[in-house]
Formats: sequence, C-alpha cells, structure tokens
Amino acid sequence: MAAAKNVERDRGSRMPRGQLDLLPREGMDWSRLEPARRVWLEDVGGDHRARLEFLADQGLRLVMADLCPGRGETLHFSHPRDNETLHLRAGGGKSLLPEAARYFPAASRWVELLYGGEDQRWDAPGHAYSLVRAGLLLEVEGGYIRRVRDAWRDCPQGALLGARAGQASVILERETGDEGAALHLSFAQALEEARGMKVPEAAVALRTALLELARAQAHLAWISEFASILGKRRAAAACDGLRLDLVAALEEWQGRPPGAGWAMPGGIREDFPVGEKAAVMRKLTGIAAAWKELSRRAASLTAPGWAERRLRGLGVEAEGSAWVGPLARAAGLERDARREEPGVYEAAGWESPAPPEGTGMLRRLLAIRAGEAASSLELAQRVLAEPLEAPLLTKRGRGGKGEGFGRCEGPDGEVCCHVLLDKGRVNCAAFSLPRELNRSAARVLAGCRLDEAAVLSLLWGS
Repeated sequence: MAAAKNVERDRGSRMPRGQLDLLPREGMDWSRLEPARRVWLEDVGGDHRARLEFLADQGLRLVMADLCPGRGETLHFSHPRDNETLHLRAGGGKSLLPEAARYFPAASRWVELLYGGEDQRWDAPGHAYSLVRAGLLLEVEGGYIRRVRDAWRDCPQGALLGARAGQASVILERETGDEGAALHLSFAQALEEARGMKVPEAAVALRTALLELARAQAHLAWISEFASILGKRRAAAACDGLRLDLVAALEEWQGRPPGAGWAMPGGIREDFPVGEKAAVMRKLTGIAAAWKELSRRAASLTAPGWAERRLRGLGVEAEGSAWVGPLARAAGLERDARREEPGVYEAAGWESPAPPEGTGMLRRLLAIRAGEAASSLELAQRVLAEPLEAPLLTKRGRGGKGEGFGRCEGPDGEVCCHVLLDKGRVNCAAFSLPRELNRSAARVLAGCRLDEAAVLSLLWGS
C-alpha cells in the first residue's frame, strides 16, 4: 500500500488535474472509502435569520430545497469542509427560502422553481408568438427571442408516490430510461439511509464505475452535438462513433440497455457479471486510447465569436446562480459532489479537471467535458481492474428513520434526492436536477435571433 499512500504527497507534482495517476502501484487504498454523513435538524422556532447567516458564514452551500406535503419545506446544504450535508426543515408550514436568499444566492433559483418567479404575466403582443422549447417558454417576435421563462418542472417523483420502497427504484428506472444513472443512484442512496441499509464497499465501487461510464457516454454525445452544430460533421461522427462503441461494449457485458436494473437499494444485484469483465476491460482500453487521440481534434473546435461575445457577461451571474456541473465549473465555481463526498474518487487519487484560462465560456465547457470523458474512462478501468471481493448487496437495514438523502455527481451536475417513507411506502420524493438549475442560464437567449438558440442552449445541455 506504500504507493497508494504516496498519491496524496505526489498529486501536485506528478498527477495533472482531472487525470488519474497512471504510474504502477500496488493497489487502490480502499480504506479511504467513508460513507457520506447527513445531519438532520428540525426547525422549532427561534431566529431563522441568525441560523441561516451562521450556516452561510461556515461556508455551507444550498444544494436543494423541496416541499413535502404535511412535513413543511426542507433546505439541504452541503458542507464541503466536513464532507457532510445538513438538512433543515421549517416547521408549521413555514418557508425559509425567502430568508435564505439573503445569504445563499442559489435560494433565488429555488424560489423560482418551487413558487414561480415574481412576474408570472405573459402579455405577448398580438404580432408575437410563444414557443416552448426544452422546458422554456420563449416569446418570439420578428425572428428574435424577446423574453424567456421556465415553462415546466420535471417531476420524476410523480410515479413513485405510494410505491413500496423495494419496488420504487424499478419504477423510477422504467420511467426515466437508461439515461438517468445519477438520478437512480441518488434515489437508491436516499432509500438506503431511510431504511438504515449499509451498502457493501464492493457495490459502492461498482456503482461509481457504472456512473463514470454513463458520464463518458453523455460527454461524448455532448461533444458530438457541439461539433455538429458548428458544421464539423467528421468530428461529430467520430465522437458519436466512439460513443456507440462504448455503448456496444457495455451492452455485450451488462445486457441491453447497459446498466439497466443493476443498481438497486442496498447495492448491486448479486448476479452482476463481475467475473466476465475481461472483454469489456480490453475494449475500454481501446476506447480510452482512441479518445486520447480524438480529443485533440475535439479540443481544437472553436465556438463562433458572436456566441462567446454574447456569453461574456454571463459569468458574472455565476455566483448568484444555482448552476452545477460542467457549466458551473466553466464559470469558475468549484462545485463538484465528487470532491465534496469523495469516497471512491479519493481512493483512486482522482481530482476534478480545472477549466483552461483565457478562453470563452463554450470553449471552457468543451475542455471540461473532454477532460472528464477521459478521466471517467480511466477511473472505470481502475475500479474494474481491482474489484473488492465482498458481497454486492445488503437486503435489510437497521436503524432507519424513514427519511433519507442521496447525492451524486451526474454528467451535467450533482443530482440530489430527498425521500420520506411511511410504513414502507414512498410518502414523498423530491429531486434536484441539473437541467432545471442550469436552465437559469437561458436568460442569455433574450435578445438573440431564434436561430442562435441551438448554440447557446448547449450551456445547459438541452
């Protein structure tokens, strides 16, 4: 384990940011795997302003707010310094969000999502028309976008209410398809805390590998779309071809669709084909090598000058927004659940990539996604090369209080889930989805030509 211990010491000198230390070593330091810590507080009155101000002074970040019928509003905070989350519920049906907006800029976005914006009127003139696109309502006049507003919220929780905890995860996966790896994982984590289930370390590691492979697919798809919109058809086809190679390799190993049904509350299904990983490992090695070459072409892609100029002023809104994921990191914000709740990532010696300096917003976003695609493939290979020999699933819990929180970093940003159980059934489920939070960047569309929306909407992944 000596080489593993040297990773921390050598990070600054030998490991580029966002990449894994590829020097040979004896093995991953699995002793660094620590469960996420959750601290639950029930608000029983007192000075809300002082309490929220104290949390802000301690460096906490608001990651989610939700309304559970009969239980009141709950605010969920990340405490990066202590690798924990803190959860504060307002009793008596009170709302803490308006007060929280004084100290946590992200609260304003949650007010919009939960209660609607201040101006709900939509008095478009007779010669204008409304267009619904990617969760947005656009007022269009003379080929220009005049106003932008959220049109709807995604509500995956609707199908879960009243479902038995053991079946809810299956329902969620059926409703959202195989693109929601982070959504499914955060929900499973919330159920596990609610039921007092301790997930085996081997399952935690395999879940991380599956999530990273899903991240690599998502980033390759985004880069392909970026190239296609810019008219770089050969680059787009090459990226999409590599993504399809990855999908095919995983389908051959895990079944169709890849990863479907493997992650579940308590860990990973016990019949997961761990012992049949040799073939997919060889293919992942080839795909990672191919992407190393192809990423150089991808990195040379340049967004139109007009797009970068229009986005130039958007970065000043970053601190006052709730952006997460690659968009937040492109704007200079250090927001990454993999750093704040490291687990397997720390055991692997992983660090999140830093965006290049002196470039435009879209160029930084491209560089971050390209770097993460590479590091995701590498991390998945490392986990699969050194799997833990331990049970993959625990079927029973102990000491659960019927309430839980899950959180993980998806391809577009952190996904959070808050669950309440009542007699073994889902009484309340709420999610924080990156596409909803990052959609606040769509304000940049106001004043743009309608045909410019395709390029600019790459910011929030739509």
